[in-house]
Amino acid sequence: MSIYTVVKQSQLETYLQQYDIGTLLNFEGIEAGVENTNYFVTTTRGEYVLTLVESADAERVAFVLSLVSRLAASGVAVAEPIRCRSGALSSSLNGRPSVLMHRLQGRPLAQPNRTQCTAIGNTLAQAHRATSELPQDAYCHIHQWCSEQGARVMAYLSDADRHRLQEALLDAGTLPWTSLPQGPIHADLFPDNALFDGDSLSGLIDFYHACTAPYLYDLAVTLNAWCYDEDTDRYDTDRAAALLDAYQAVRPLSGEEQRWLLPMQRAAALRFWLSRLVDYFFARAGEQVTTKNPGGKRSLLDLLRSTASTSL
Repeated sequence: MSIYTVVKQSQLETYLQQYDIGTLLNFEGIEAGVENTNYFVTTTRGEYVLTLVESADAERVAFVLSLVSRLAASGVAVAEPIRCRSGALSSSLNGRPSVLMHRLQGRPLAQPNRTQCTAIGNTLAQAHRATSELPQDAYCHIHQWCSEQGARVMAYLSDADRHRLQEALLDAGTLPWTSLPQGPIHADLFPDNALFDGDSLSGLIDFYHACTAPYLYDLAVTLNAWCYDEDTDRYDTDRAAALLDAYQAVRPLSGEEQRWLLPMQRAAALRFWLSRLVDYFFARAGEQVTTKNPGGKRSLLDLLRSTASTSL
């Protein structure tokens, strides 16, 4: 659980007066989550999720909520934000941008199966098609971000990891980032950011890393997250084939995208290895803070690099 900003009952009761959702019955911190503060909120009118956004400013939150609203209107399964009485999609609580959403049924997955990977591939492709006409605001140059964060952590790494990082940064720099099809993407679609009721997808959640970047990057992040087991260092090719087939049934990859898929998966592994290293070496203060082991993404990067010229 990550709780960076503590919310007291009296503060939440006052905050909820902005919404037409009844009166507060109870609330509790959510176990999942690393970068933002999340609470389950129950009122006399229903169940909700409150997010205090620690990882983005108000302008980025506006971009995120515009994206989520567009996806919901297009029939993509997402947790839809609730408007305040004023009509706004977000507010502020304890000095943080805050968002209240309907609580979806279901739970995040510990170990996705093939059917669930099919569902997520299909939904991701639907999302990419739905956002293709949106303005390409909040562009994020993934390689530049990796280079900047790599410079921050380089001095803390072993000689072997410094060499690994330098090679991976060089490889990521060869990708045609600006020429690949792009638009607003989720950018963080791990199994804990999708809720399932059995094999049925209830919806995608936690879009707070959303940005404009190549769709192929979003697909690579998802393939890495849903098909690689960090505990066993195994990439499940059956799950990957199911996810990729379902994606391409809705949005076929171009020839260029197919060519660069594996290198993009390596870039995605690099990006999340770096984010975990930053969290490890530069931990943020909070009452309860969850950090993830950087070693899992380093092992994935090694696996993907070892298969540079072959199929996984």
